[in-house]
Amino acid sequence: MVLGTQRDLETSTSIKEIENEMLVSEVMTKNVFTLDIRANAIEIAKEMTKNNVSSIVVTKNGDAVGIITERDIVRKVVAGEKEPGKMSAGEIMSSPLMTIRPSTNIIDAARIMLKHDIRRLVIKENGSPSGIVTDKDLLMIAPGLNTILESLIEMSNEQNIPRTPELERGICEYCGAVGETVTLVNGLMLCESCKDSES
Repeated sequence: MVLGTQRDLETSTSIKEIENEMLVSEVMTKNVFTLDIRANAIEIAKEMTKNNVSSIVVTKNGDAVGIITERDIVRKVVAGEKEPGKMSAGEIMSSPLMTIRPSTNIIDAARIMLKHDIRRLVIKENGSPSGIVTDKDLLMIAPGLNTILESLIEMSNEQNIPRTPELERGICEYCGAVGETVTLVNGLMLCESCKDSES
């Protein structure tokens, strides 16, 4: 891998432009659907289906207090073999609700998602939800953003997973192939073919 190529410079420039100029208010979904904390899983699923959304913001006395995603329903209701009519939004929701301002730039939003291991952020304006931004919304912005997100993920993984010189099976970080043996070479886990070409 050669650093400092023209493409790397262009990517760096576009990331700086994105960081300085693009705000979550420009990419967020503005329709935020909410349900009361007392709603049950059936009502939540029906509301998601009716509005073709994958998440619902949960409110208590008019204040946003949590979020429920399709994944929450699958994990906490279906896989938990719970009776959907008896599970309330308060039991299913992820809380506390992670919120940001509309003026937050998309790079900071991506960093918050990564730090908290979440896929959605609710945008609050004047105390009320005004939009939702997802990891997919951010990835659709520009190819350069993918680069910074990959770097952030790598930094996070480096802290959590110790790297050993050789693994029995893994994914080559150069070509993406799944290999029987990957080896740590110059800080990258490489398959036999890529390892030989690096030598």
